[in-house]
Amino acid sequence: MKLICQAAAGAIMAHLLYWVITFTVGYAKTMLYQPNIEALWANEHVLQSEVSFGYAVSPSPIEYVASFFATALLFWCLLVLYKKFASKPSW
Repeated sequence: MKLICQAAAGAIMAHLLYWVITFTVGYAKTMLYQPNIEALWANEHVLQSEVSFGYAVSPSPIEYVASFFATALLFWCLLVLYKKFASKPSW
């Protein structure tokens, strides 16, 4: 039971770390962005002449849960391997 709790904690930490890094990078890019309108206006290929209609697909809650369980399973396997090889004496 202790390994399962440790694996779940590792999965939570991995997901939080991923979210924090993604948020920080996006925030930094937003804060540091300085558009160069004169250069963009001179290059007409940058200006879009077409519009696309549709919607963006975001991951469903089931995919988030599956990602969490897959990460927890990976951490559990790593912990089992660590316990197995850490208990053996080194020659």
